[in-house]
Amino acid sequence: MRIKKFTAASIKEATAQMKEELGADAIVLNTRRVPKSGLMKPLGKEQFEITGAVDEQPAPRPAEPPQTYSRRSVRQAYQSAPALPEPHAEAETAVEGLRTLARRFEREEEAPAPRPSQSLRDASDIIQLKAEVEDMKSVLMQLTHQLKYKHFGELPETLKNVYLNLLQQDVDERYAVTLTNSVLKRIHPQEQENATAVEQTVLQTIASGFPAAGTAAPSKKTRVVVLVGPTGVGKTTTIAKLAAIEKLAHGKSVGLISCDTYRIGAIEQLKTFAVIAEIPMQVVYRAADVPAAVKKFQKHDVIFIDTVGRSQKAKKELAELKKIVQSAKADEVHLVLSAQTNDATLNEIVDKFSLLEPTHLIFSKMDEAAIFGPLYNIAQRTKIPVSFFATGQAVPDDISVSDGMTFAKMLYQGRYANA
Repeated sequence: MRIKKFTAASIKEATAQMKEELGADAIVLNTRRVPKSGLMKPLGKEQFEITGAVDEQPAPRPAEPPQTYSRRSVRQAYQSAPALPEPHAEAETAVEGLRTLARRFEREEEAPAPRPSQSLRDASDIIQLKAEVEDMKSVLMQLTHQLKYKHFGELPETLKNVYLNLLQQDVDERYAVTLTNSVLKRIHPQEQENATAVEQTVLQTIASGFPAAGTAAPSKKTRVVVLVGPTGVGKTTTIAKLAAIEKLAHGKSVGLISCDTYRIGAIEQLKTFAVIAEIPMQVVYRAADVPAAVKKFQKHDVIFIDTVGRSQKAKKELAELKKIVQSAKADEVHLVLSAQTNDATLNEIVDKFSLLEPTHLIFSKMDEAAIFGPLYNIAQRTKIPVSFFATGQAVPDDISVSDGMTFAKMLYQGRYANA
């Protein structure tokens, strides 16, 4: 057997070389990628090496032993056998044996006999096919990277990593492009290959563009704050945290109004908190009752109004919720959004709840989110100030005033800041 290796830019070319030199009967024993040496090596070019083999002289066929009979000869012997007299039992037994042997040979002859070398050739074809698939994957990967960087010219590797990291966090492509270009303009050319310097510039760029609301300015009049949002985003727990902070941390007088009369246990949950925190609370059942409840707490510094969660698809219920917000003459309407929500759903929620004219966004369940790109996208798209980040169930600990740098670290590093 003759064995030789062939190297070319693709599997197809290497195979063609093998066939030309070793002949059409040559088979592929192995394939592998090899780095291309020389000046092209930094560009990541590769070559492919295959190991081919061929039998130089076919093995001679062994002579058939004299005692071996072919199927045809056995069948002919059986058909031409003379009739035997009845008394010859031994001869009859021999003829019956010939019949059985002939029938077995007929059955075997109907099925084509496999070629001795077919399995080896099949294995060679599979190896070659796998190698060609790997070759195609390599080409597709290069095309994919070219498409990913289609918005840029020559980018340093660190900036490419920034762009890819933002995409992996589900940051919208247009925002990822804008952020990467901003980092490229901000960072000094000598620091473009410094990963630490690049990351710090990325964080500063994200933080500077994040619409954090900050703390509310002091006011002499009663401030009416309404929380709205879809079901299950944690509005009641969030409103309890905010009320506790205003009273315990800021020393403000607080009043609570609950309009969530649909959800089982919602009023009881808020009442229990109100009793513990010694905060007065009023329950209303209709939008028409809201002005009287607000008037009851007009001497308090802050009035928090909890509303029932509504699906963004429920137009009628959202219209009723709008009446409550208008009746309260709210100074602030905070739309609570769960950090676990995907990008498309967040867009739909904000679009439908725009009917209520939200003045702020609250991001809840931040500790349960795997990525934060969708939150960044919605903040950039709406430019609505983000007031708070809410996490677990602890009142009032699991909430914090929004901060651009805190969010930037969560977004770029892919984890909640206090995890």
